[in-house]
Amino acid sequence: MCKICGVTNSSENLLDIFSEEERNKFLKDVYDGIVTSTSLDINYYYKVARKLTDGVYSGFGQELIRTQWGTPDYDMLFNLRESTYIFSAAKNYQQTKEISSLISSGNGFKPFSEFQKDASKVFDTYNKNYLTAEYNSAIAQARSARLWMEVEREKSIYPQLQYETVGDGRVRPEHAALDNIIRPVDDKFWNTNYPPNSWNCRCVVLQTYDAVNTDLRGKKKVIDDAVHPLFRFNSGKSKQIFTKEHPYFEVAKQDKEFAKTNFELPLPK
Repeated sequence: MCKICGVTNSSENLLDIFSEEERNKFLKDVYDGIVTSTSLDINYYYKVARKLTDGVYSGFGQELIRTQWGTPDYDMLFNLRESTYIFSAAKNYQQTKEISSLISSGNGFKPFSEFQKDASKVFDTYNKNYLTAEYNSAIAQARSARLWMEVEREKSIYPQLQYETVGDGRVRPEHAALDNIIRPVDDKFWNTNYPPNSWNCRCVVLQTYDAVNTDLRGKKKVIDDAVHPLFRFNSGKSKQIFTKEHPYFEVAKQDKEFAKTNFELPLPK
């Protein structure tokens, strides 16, 4: 189970984008001090960012290169893609920092063979378990961002949105509490409750002209509990796939300025 997202992925469905050779080179570079938490591996960064960007394009339904410059679609896709790169830099920092901590133990520096064994487990956790959940989230958030653009275009016809769960036995009780809520498109409710509202959330919103049906006064706790803390945003409004609330962005105090420069890793143009 992912300690960040709480999702358990089947081993058959895990992403595996790094070869054994790539993994071993990364670990050797960390062990030798070539790659550190303040001198990150740019090749690793690009590979993760591009995979997450593939998820964005899959969810949105088109690629940036095939999108007309200057259009709302282009602006949205550009920002969603940049969000994945910023996230990938923070992921790179956290993984490198955690793996670097394994070089030594109470008895001094470990032999490389011992370090490699321990570090390989961390590398695989970040780049199989975590990355699979992150990739699925990129698809879901990009799909929701695309839908939000349609909602905004058509709100004069369909001024309300209705929250809807799948309605089966797998629906989270917290999400079931939001089922059938109808609120205006411009209601602040959708700033924090627009799905997906957790990892692998299957909830949707439906455009409707039906009347608002729910008084939310006194229901703040129910509403807050329904949404995972990392999903309390609207990807269509924020134009983000991941926000700075993610634990990857919790950097050491001495690295705060470093983080502001995207950890000195380039953003796409």
